[in-house]
Amino acid sequence: MVSTSQPIRWGILGTGFIAQKFADGLRSVPEAQLWAVGSRTLASAQKFAHQFNVPKVYGSYSDLVNDPTIDVVYVATPHIYHKENCISSLKARKAVLCEKPFTVNAREAKEVITLAREQKLFCMEAMWMRFMPLIQKVKQIVDRGDIGEIRLFTAEFGYPTQFDPNNRFFKLELGGGALLDRGVYPLSLAFFLFGPPNQISGQACKGNSGVDEQSAMLLTYESSMLAILSSTLNTYGSNSAIITGTRGKIVIHEPFYEPERISLIKFPDSPVVSTAKYCVNSSRLKQKLITLMKRNLLVKSLVSKLRYPTTTFSHANESNGLSYQAVEVVRCLKNGERESPIMPLDHTLKIMETMDVLRQQWNLKYPQDID
Repeated sequence: MVSTSQPIRWGILGTGFIAQKFADGLRSVPEAQLWAVGSRTLASAQKFAHQFNVPKVYGSYSDLVNDPTIDVVYVATPHIYHKENCISSLKARKAVLCEKPFTVNAREAKEVITLAREQKLFCMEAMWMRFMPLIQKVKQIVDRGDIGEIRLFTAEFGYPTQFDPNNRFFKLELGGGALLDRGVYPLSLAFFLFGPPNQISGQACKGNSGVDEQSAMLLTYESSMLAILSSTLNTYGSNSAIITGTRGKIVIHEPFYEPERISLIKFPDSPVVSTAKYCVNSSRLKQKLITLMKRNLLVKSLVSKLRYPTTTFSHANESNGLSYQAVEVVRCLKNGERESPIMPLDHTLKIMETMDVLRQQWNLKYPQDID
């Protein structure tokens, strides 16, 4: 257990965009100190250290993780290196916060999780969305049953990315594609709010490089609830999410992964009682999804003309949003907790397994999948 009277000293592996965002967010976290940065090149680490006033600089990852003065390592390298970087950090007796996706596949995730538990060290996936104040508010509303029994969850994440064969998004060997980079967000939100599904199916459109450039996912729950999720590299999505229950719905306004506004809409006090006991599997999944989406658009058009009681919650996020997960890591370390209840390792593993299942359906394999 780390000292409860001293600030938590952070070391960052990597100097790219997300590492810079995290370093900026860490400035606003009480009891946290950005202590060291490590890169594959000393020049890159020195530039990063100058920008963020980092005391210790390392020209290799191994030198950083073996620094005995560091309490926790933030792994901000490309995700094909996450397993290697997490394992080396854990073997050096460091707590770990690892960027999403946690690894490339479930097999790698299980290796890291097993080691963390064997070493009795803190480890967490950096799914920062879950720690946003309004996402926490949504969780409270759903758990209280304010909108009744949940029937439908929809979320989409899409921004256009210009094709470049050298861009990691479009390289199979780098774990490219929309699913691991963007689809993981709506998947993680579904798991956070509703737990793991009992059926998983989806469709993907592959580009010339072989990665999934866009995909649609359908999660089916024992309660007969459906989650319809999508991710794309090709165009803008709504980047919002809607949770519909028997007594109301919650709209998480754009961007759903970093919201500053949500709306709670209450339906009349005469909800339709569902008689559905299970959801059927059909080979005509694609047509059913299209039909359901068309109907949903019609329903949205009709509902928009009705005046249901609406409560809007707003919150101006601190810094760039990445600070909230760091606050949770500090809390866990100060309290001697090895996992966060908000982002438990079992969820991380289940989400990786879900993405493995989807990729198997799409015949999408990474080099890391081959024994």
